Order: sequence, then structure tokens, then C-alpha cells
Amino acid sequence: MKLYAAMFIATLSMPIASLSGIFAIELGYVWSIRQAIGIGVLVGAVILVIAVITFLSSIPSTLRRLRLQTSTHN
Repeated sequence: MKLYAAMFIATLSMPIASLSGIFAIELGYVWSIRQAIGIGVLVGAVILVIAVITFLSSIPSTLRRLRLQTSTHN
């Protein structure tokens, strides 16, 4: 399940990053397009790091499940 959650989070990273940049400039937190792009990149990077950590934490359970499947076929 964590594997699917990681893929879902990674898929949503780009739209959320661009929306955060747009909201930052619209709400007046930043004053230029460059700063808004920087906010978007920062938010996107954080979301992708969370997705990678979630993916890496799902590897042991996936390997365990694969071992169980191969042992029942023998």
C-alpha cells in the first residue's frame, strides 16, 4: 500500500508545486516570478523527498510478499 501511496504523492508533486508558486505570488508572499518559481521548486522537492522516503519504506514489505509468493509456488 505504501508503494501506491508513494506513486500517488509523486504524481501530485508537480501540480501542487505550481499551485504553491501561484498562490505565493497572488497572496503577496513574494514579489517576482523568480521567487514564485523558487517557492514552487522548493515545495516540489519536499514533496518528492517525502514520496521517495515512502517508497523506500515500502521495499521491505514488498520483498517479504514476493518471497511468500515464490515459496508457495515451490
